[in-house]
Amino acid sequence: MMKHWMAAVVACCDGTEVSTQAKRKLKEHDIPLRLEPIESLEGTNGELTKIVFRSGPDLPRAGLFFSMGCHQAKRLGCKRDAKGGVVTDPDTEETSVPGVYVAGDVSRDVLLVAVAIAEGAQAAVA
Repeated sequence: MMKHWMAAVVACCDGTEVSTQAKRKLKEHDIPLRLEPIESLEGTNGELTKIVFRSGPDLPRAGLFFSMGCHQAKRLGCKRDAKGGVVTDPDTEETSVPGVYVAGDVSRDVLLVAVAIAEGAQAAVA
């Protein structure tokens, strides 16, 4: 989907393992994969200019999408559904742990920025 918006997409895994299936899909779509850990994100005036890796060349970038998965919610003891998503109250986005709210791909199969923004706003209001 990202390649529809821009041609220069690069996947970065920050040193975590990438499945053979994911590597194959990236290759099928001509998306390069940077395996090395990320040292820092650099920019000026609040805008990203490059991704700095612990080893290997820097990667000039003006935008970044990231996913943190459900690791933090799991450590906090949030109830999860059969697919691994965090179960939330549909009106407030609050999890089974009082005071913990989640939005976006942590709680849904739908990986859409617009959905994540709406859920985040709903949680903030709650």
